[in-house]
Amino acid sequence: MRLGILYGGNAAEREVSLTTGQAVYDAIQFEYEAELVLLDGDILSIIDELKSYDLVFIALHGGEGENGKIQHILDDHQILYTGSGAKASQLAMDKSATKKIANLKGIPTSDWVEVTIETAESQTEIDLPFPFPVVVKPNDEGSTFGLTIVNSATDLQPALRLASEFSSKILIEAFIPGRELTVGILNNTPLPVVEIIPSHGLFDYECKYTKGLSEYVCPAELDNQLTSEIQANALDIYRAMGCRHYARIDFRLDPDNHFYLLEINTLPGFTGTSLLPKSAAKVGLSYRQLVNQIITLAKEDHDPLL
Repeated sequence: MRLGILYGGNAAEREVSLTTGQAVYDAIQFEYEAELVLLDGDILSIIDELKSYDLVFIALHGGEGENGKIQHILDDHQILYTGSGAKASQLAMDKSATKKIANLKGIPTSDWVEVTIETAESQTEIDLPFPFPVVVKPNDEGSTFGLTIVNSATDLQPALRLASEFSSKILIEAFIPGRELTVGILNNTPLPVVEIIPSHGLFDYECKYTKGLSEYVCPAELDNQLTSEIQANALDIYRAMGCRHYARIDFRLDPDNHFYLLEINTLPGFTGTSLLPKSAAKVGLSYRQLVNQIITLAKEDHDPLL
């Protein structure tokens, strides 16, 4: 099988994508006729090359690679690919839309408001329905780009301006103190819960992708009932959004053991410090086996109409 590994792109997470793409290639280069396909610019400029492959492994993160735009183009050209389809990708990248769907499904998530920078700057004070501290972040960006924890109203405007550099829509969320948890989903099955303990106090870009700056506990030290509830909610939102093949669902757990959905990553990282491979390893899947299973899932059940 000819396999194209699409990586690069112009999103803020480009460097992570380059690392992911190379790692995927290194893992399966001797099993397939695999080639790395660098995206630099418009996807249409390499569409004929992508058509030459039996399957495209999407190793992009953020931006057009994860918000459904590239998936939509691949669907239009009947190119098979790994990961969620265009609609699910678009919904999952939109954090506000994800939270609305979670609310409809009874999945707990933190309170929030959505604003634009124009609205924020036209108001001398934003009336929030929850107290400080709050989290300000772009509505459709990953890897904590543009994210700020704001402790007072006087610090709100700078945080909004930073977030606006990454998105036209900005989310202001109630801050949930406590623990950072994540659940990988593979083939409609939740993987072990991972707890992330970042050295910075915030699981920021540096902590995510620099070895040694975060500690990972897998499986997370939770009682069996709480573990099952978090995994069940992760699978519920995965299915409600229409995701397929794999994804990673992030949560916060407060000191009273109440959990809250943060977001869905339809193309989670596959680097040496990435979380999905860590949780897959706990159920006996090596990195190479994990990549192969995703490829197999895409070959078996890819439906371009999703």
